[in-house]
Amino acid sequence: MAIEIAGYGLEEPLPLIGVSLWNIILFIVVLIVGIVVVKIATGAIKKWMLKAKMAEILAEFTTRILRMIMYIFVIGTALAFLGIEIGAALVSVSVVLGFVLGFALGDTLSNIASGFMIAITKPFKAGDFVTLNGESGTIKNVGISVTELDTPDNKHIIIPNKAAWGGNITNFTSNPIRRIDMEMGVGYSDDLDHVIKTTMDLIKSDSRALSDPAPQVAVKEMADSAVVLVIRPWVKTEDYWNFFFDFQKALKQKYDKAGISIPFPQMDIHLEKDIS
Repeated sequence: MAIEIAGYGLEEPLPLIGVSLWNIILFIVVLIVGIVVVKIATGAIKKWMLKAKMAEILAEFTTRILRMIMYIFVIGTALAFLGIEIGAALVSVSVVLGFVLGFALGDTLSNIASGFMIAITKPFKAGDFVTLNGESGTIKNVGISVTELDTPDNKHIIIPNKAAWGGNITNFTSNPIRRIDMEMGVGYSDDLDHVIKTTMDLIKSDSRALSDPAPQVAVKEMADSAVVLVIRPWVKTEDYWNFFFDFQKALKQKYDKAGISIPFPQMDIHLEKDIS
């Protein structure tokens, strides 16, 4: 006994469209099953890539491309049950997809491509303190199209990958050690050899200061009100700011005890009495 729906047999072509109900059912089933299979397959591929220590952004980019290709194949296969030639369907879908991506998603594709380059070159990673596109902060997440960072005062900034990759990138924490550059002015009447030795002794007394590379204390210039010294100790990157703040305080106290003056700009005003 033939099965009928709304008076039409399953394999009987419907008027106007010329496609049977059975073909329509197969189209829907193939489309739904195909979408589910694609999601499961690409999800498994992404987990495998992450397990293989691939960068998350690269794994995400790869699985998105695979998912797009597989969806096109599923749609083409499903359309074949409606009597539409698979080759023509794939061409049609590709043309439409290319049009949408090329015109509507131009910036998005640029951001994705930039994210792909960031994943390959790895100029920064989560936890690094960087300056991107004029913004400074700690990297929280590197996504497929945007990079997120938190500023020192806890503002959350989202930068499109195109802007992050297209400009200069300064990574303050990628290297294990950093040099601290400080300047200090002392009086013209102070013994410079004594000042340099006192400063160097203070640096060496702090265990956070590295001996290799060696620290440097030298005269930079003769300014209007002081002899300016440059003070350049090397420390581990994670000790940078703690050492910087602690050293500033300790140096002032050390100079006070050693009788070394720290002058400040002064202006002498001479008044002449009018004798007329």
